[in-house]
Amino acid sequence: MTTLRKKHESNLVQAFKRLLKEQCHGSQGQLAEALSEQGFDNMSQAKISRLLSKLGAVKTRNANNEMIYILPDELAVPKSKQSIESVVLSVKHNSMQIILKTGIGGAPLISRMLDSMGESAGILGTLAGDDTIFIAPIDVNRIDEITQSIRDLLGVKGTV
Repeated sequence: MTTLRKKHESNLVQAFKRLLKEQCHGSQGQLAEALSEQGFDNMSQAKISRLLSKLGAVKTRNANNEMIYILPDELAVPKSKQSIESVVLSVKHNSMQIILKTGIGGAPLISRMLDSMGESAGILGTLAGDDTIFIAPIDVNRIDEITQSIRDLLGVKGTV
């Protein structure tokens, strides 16, 4: 990657972060339009989606009850196992998916952590809401084992 392209990419990321901090953009189209107004042309939905994912942005409701994208600064990685234990409420499965319940706002953080562990931990992928994570196991025949591994990792008591 050329120096000029790296600088453009860095400027784009900084502009994108500023837009998210404004907490008023509720769609990828709105974000693309706002970036275009700042001189970043050809911002496709795929590019916006990659930027949102790269930065760990989440959708939440603002004070006006509108859905908006934000950077969850308050969802920094916990510093100790005690912090994680206090966020995760339960880990259960229905023989097809593993369902993890957290305190309000905890799901995106825990989901990101589980996604980073990936297939080596038996996790095909995750989908997080505000307080619930759907975990797709890599093999449903090993779902009891994978569920217990997640419980052990997160310090959640209980058995399958």
